[in-house]
Amino acid sequence: MTEARIEAGSEARGEEESRRGLGFVLAVVTLYALLHAGFRLLASDVLGEDDVVDIVLTQDLLAGYDAFARQPPLYDWVLWAVQQVTGPRFENFLFIKYAALVASAGFLYLAARRVLDDRLFALLSVESLALIYSISWRYHEGFTHEVGAMVAVLATTWLLLRILQERRTADYAGLAIAMGLGFLSEPAYTVFLLTFLMAAMLQPALRSALLGPPLALAVLAALVIASPYLTWLLEEPRRLTFLSGLWSDGWSFNAEGLWDAVRGPVAYLSPLLFILPIVFPGWLKTAWADLTTWPSADGPADYERLILHATGLAFLASLFGALVFEVSGLAVHVLMPLYLASVIWLFGVARRSGYQRLHVQRFTRLALAIALVAFVARMANLYVMEPACQTCRWGIPYAKLADAMRARGVEDGSTIVSLDNELSGNLRPLFPNSAVVTRLYPNFTPEGADWTRGRVAYLWDGAMAPQAAQRHLRFLLPKGIEAGDGELISVPWRSLWRETGYRHSQWYLLVVEKGVTKRIVNTGRARRLGL
Repeated sequence: MTEARIEAGSEARGEEESRRGLGFVLAVVTLYALLHAGFRLLASDVLGEDDVVDIVLTQDLLAGYDAFARQPPLYDWVLWAVQQVTGPRFENFLFIKYAALVASAGFLYLAARRVLDDRLFALLSVESLALIYSISWRYHEGFTHEVGAMVAVLATTWLLLRILQERRTADYAGLAIAMGLGFLSEPAYTVFLLTFLMAAMLQPALRSALLGPPLALAVLAALVIASPYLTWLLEEPRRLTFLSGLWSDGWSFNAEGLWDAVRGPVAYLSPLLFILPIVFPGWLKTAWADLTTWPSADGPADYERLILHATGLAFLASLFGALVFEVSGLAVHVLMPLYLASVIWLFGVARRSGYQRLHVQRFTRLALAIALVAFVARMANLYVMEPACQTCRWGIPYAKLADAMRARGVEDGSTIVSLDNELSGNLRPLFPNSAVVTRLYPNFTPEGADWTRGRVAYLWDGAMAPQAAQRHLRFLLPKGIEAGDGELISVPWRSLWRETGYRHSQWYLLVVEKGVTKRIVNTGRARRLGL
């Protein structure tokens, strides 16, 4: 009885420590998210990269989007739902992105706590995200669909560990939801899930705990959750071609894809992968022992090896995809679902490497210093701009362009046709009730858009010659109107430390209205046309 009470008390203390650790993680990451989101919001409300595509696509709620066929639609569905409450706003992207980051950090801590049984190294696993370039830097500007995949991967890892350790049937319901949403987030999530399950099959102690009707029912429920997209994907075979070049033009040796796969884990986990052996002197020796030995078949479950084997199988799967299915051209952060959970094993190695308190302190200080440097560099990008950045897309004066459009009769509710995806995406929040049509990537027309009546604004980048614009707009322009009739609008940039107008953005604007005489301006020469 005394031993039972001691064991129960130990478990209670462990659960209390885990709750405190989780609370600490959520509080710190929330503060980190608020700092980044707040300064980004103060600097600019300009959208960039994939954000401009998603805000255009989410004018409609669809089972899938041909304009962005490689990506399952979970992110777009969430964005659409938020927009039904707030309208199409820049802030929506920040809310979704940083809520996902906080959730991901929480699930990573919970998963690492179960694998390592050490609160300190579970906290270090979360802190290590600051030492992964794709998360510490690229996440803030470049991630869209990947944010959902991050949450799904880490939630799935945690739930599978709960099932393997505690074998509670109720956890399968959560696993079904995580898997269903994961299928809808990124194609690489499915590879992660399969390799994780295969890794569990390698250990008899884990295999017996996982295999059974509950897992089969969870997978079936997950497929039901993802069924709208899966049905849409299978409706037309051409939609599957984004998964494989093999199906479109036959097999050929894919050197580019092979190189992407080989460098994938190192590129994604950098510079963390190089910092750990320096900070923890015994790290390489311990890691090598893990890589060159195999656990005994009749031994207890080894959860660190589970993470290691899942990562190794994911690496082999990426090689297989490159050689057989010719998968190539993937950005490093697209590989994130395959290697994100591997940080748990990396810190399991550090914990077993004969570390001292000094090593932990050095790592913590280094991670904080790098996070601070990254934050300062990002602030320079946002507020100083040149020479801290080159493109500096957050400085583009779309709001002033919108003012110029309104001065020329373009009201909210008019149809907008654009030949520039960044222009399309950034005009939508400024004209929230207008149908925005794009005729360059992505090629997308929202439901109800009609450029054959009412007032229509045609826009394209000033660097595009009117002749090129005419080729894209020839089926959309009314008879007698040409792209050369557009007006070139030049809008000056503003800077905290340079004179206004040190740089300009230029666009062509052509406003037409069916049945109304409208003045068209052509590079300063006006003429009247009856439309």
